[in-house]
Amino acid sequence: MKILKTDVGALNNFEVLEFLKSKGASTNDIARLAKVKPSEYKVFDYVVNTPAGTHTRERVEEFKEKCRQYDLGNDKILNIINTRPASVVEIYAIVEDNADELVELVAEVLPPLTAASPKPEAGTDEIDAETMNMEQTEQNDGNIE
Repeated sequence: MKILKTDVGALNNFEVLEFLKSKGASTNDIARLAKVKPSEYKVFDYVVNTPAGTHTRERVEEFKEKCRQYDLGNDKILNIINTRPASVVEIYAIVEDNADELVELVAEVLPPLTAASPKPEAGTDEIDAETMNMEQTEQNDGNIE
């Protein structure tokens, strides 16, 4: 292995995803016979279900270029690309200035999120621990009388 550039900085999730795909990582179970380590597949499985799974090289580069006008550091650009904030509240945690404009830029340049892993909706059969404890307490209170 030959090191071409040393200390080129942090990678965003899209770049990690591209690297793992170049090594043969895939969501296809048959393709898992590639030269990819199990730990790399765990990373791949996680990253493919993040906003990075919908990005393209062209969109990421376009977004980086358009962010230059806001004088953002590479760390803030990296965070925005990785999280793809969709509201002012989400982006304000990363960047305080120009939050409205940056949300519009994100919506314009980066692809929309897809429902990679559906979350349980309210009213389903899944009960959280707090609800379970409250029901247990109510049952116990009824037994005391």
